[in-house]
Amino acid sequence: MINTVILLTADAGSEAIASHLHTAIQAMNPEVTITHQAAAPRYPAAPPATLICPLSLDLPAAAPPAYTQWQDLAAQRTWATQLDYATGDGDLWLPIIWTAKGPLYGEAIDPSDHAPYPHPLNDAQRQPLYALAYQLLSHYQAMPSVYMLGFRVVGDLEIQFDRVIPFPNPAAIASLGRQTPDLFTCHWLCLSGQPIRDVTVLPAAIA
Repeated sequence: MINTVILLTADAGSEAIASHLHTAIQAMNPEVTITHQAAAPRYPAAPPATLICPLSLDLPAAAPPAYTQWQDLAAQRTWATQLDYATGDGDLWLPIIWTAKGPLYGEAIDPSDHAPYPHPLNDAQRQPLYALAYQLLSHYQAMPSVYMLGFRVVGDLEIQFDRVIPFPNPAAIASLGRQTPDLFTCHWLCLSGQPIRDVTVLPAAIA
């Protein structure tokens, strides 16, 4: 039983994410106490029944490897190149809802202004992207969480890998009111060990 959640933030972007996650947790578990705390300069101790939830990669060395391992962008890209994926800066995000029973893949998100949600991908683009996500998160022994995989589609088919972030980033806001459960609710369900059977894009988002 989780009684307290500490949301670790570092900047305005992670504060915005913390606010949405706070709302999602309260909606499902109103009895849980939620506090916001700066991620630096030290990683907080976790009293009994307390869950520490980093929403930034600006973490001290004492943070758990489950989060600090994602700080090394060069290592991520080197690993992706070994799987024959191109690497470089991305402009799209793929949410991966990594549950204890396996992954669920969200819809691609284009975070640019007024971009439609979901961002359209065809099956020939999805399959190598899903394969990369699965192999990368398996390689890093990812814990249950919502991960955001940055990428770019080059030409019609080539996937260019950017990075993985181990929590919902600002692009995840696109799922609010358009997907059930939204990515912040999914993140809480993963962290608290609750099941997620399916993720559905609402009809208004498809039109």
